[in-house]
Amino acid sequence: MNVLTRRHATAVAGSYLFSLSAPLQRRLASSSAVRQAVKTPPAKGTPPPPSRVTRSYKPTQKPFSSPSSPSPPPPPPPEPPKADTLLTIWRRAWLPLTGASLLAGFLGFYIFGTTVATIKSSPSSPSSSSSSHPCEHATPTGRPPALTGDNAEQFDKELNLPEWWMGITKLRKKLAAHAKGAVLELAMGSGRNLEYYNWEPLSTAVEAARTGNIPPPKVPQGITSFTGLDISVDMLDVSRKRLAKSVPPMASSAPVVKASSMADHTGGQLSFLDGHVRLVNSDAHHPLPPPAHTDKYDTVIQTFGLCSVSDPVAVLSNLATVVRPGTGRIILLEHGKGYYGLVNGLLDKNAGKHFAKYGCWWNRDIEGIVEDAVAATPGLEVVKIERPNITQMGTLVWVELKVAANDKKT
Repeated sequence: MNVLTRRHATAVAGSYLFSLSAPLQRRLASSSAVRQAVKTPPAKGTPPPPSRVTRSYKPTQKPFSSPSSPSPPPPPPPEPPKADTLLTIWRRAWLPLTGASLLAGFLGFYIFGTTVATIKSSPSSPSSSSSSHPCEHATPTGRPPALTGDNAEQFDKELNLPEWWMGITKLRKKLAAHAKGAVLELAMGSGRNLEYYNWEPLSTAVEAARTGNIPPPKVPQGITSFTGLDISVDMLDVSRKRLAKSVPPMASSAPVVKASSMADHTGGQLSFLDGHVRLVNSDAHHPLPPPAHTDKYDTVIQTFGLCSVSDPVAVLSNLATVVRPGTGRIILLEHGKGYYGLVNGLLDKNAGKHFAKYGCWWNRDIEGIVEDAVAATPGLEVVKIERPNITQMGTLVWVELKVAANDKKT
């Protein structure tokens, strides 16, 4: 029994010593591992160990609700749609409203100008009252019925306001800027284009001829010779006075008078400055006089002439015979039918009154006349057809024509 007791006590003591030495060994191993980690730094490129720090937990606090508190009220009903205002209507439809406003403004502008012109067109003399309502197919002669030798200048002054209002004055300046070389102006009337032409080349050449000096080599483009033609002697007399103010050398130039001739169908001619400036009384349907110092005209100009002749297609064909092929230009500024039926109806309604004073039909289809003339005249071509000045609703027509260079007409 003693031996067994002693063995049992020895085993218990060994187990106790082993249990005490195991934690000590683990501590020693951990300390040596820490020292080893401090002594040997981690290799380059090795990612650091993940952090063991975690976010602190914060519980979500729910609002305290007492069992006895009332439930929240229901949301209010949506507001009824507001009625449209002028601002909202404008924002939604500003584009069509703007277009309609502009169109109404242009119509009002044109109707006002046409009304003023119609009032001024009412014949004031008793002799013309019988023709205030002429036949629709009355043939224009180019001579205004209300024009007499006594009122020619007053007749011309009455055109100032309507032409300025309709933008015609500005277009006359543009038309005159195209005049160069030998110029023929057909149906020149009272010469309302004369003050806008560039007369410097003509004046320079005349002064050089008088003094014997050589003209400068570079002269601005402009008129070198001018021939004005009209069927009315009274109108040509007003043109003569205006021409003397526009061309400085004419102040000291006496005219050379040529009597009417049955051979060239002219009723007379005034020639100035050695034939560089001429005023011819003739009908546009008859053969046209050639330029004084060359064979063809470089520029042919006509303002509001197709409405004043009996056969406008024949007149355009006649112009094609005197313009220089290839480089020459026929430039027309005319008045006729516009874009809209309302405007054309207004022209038709007042056409008789307008004809009674001015002797022209302002409601002709100008573009159609030009197309007929091109079809009937070999070599005649359209360079440009425009309708300038939008406020006139397409009633003003700008036409440029030329004769083909290979045309054999003389």
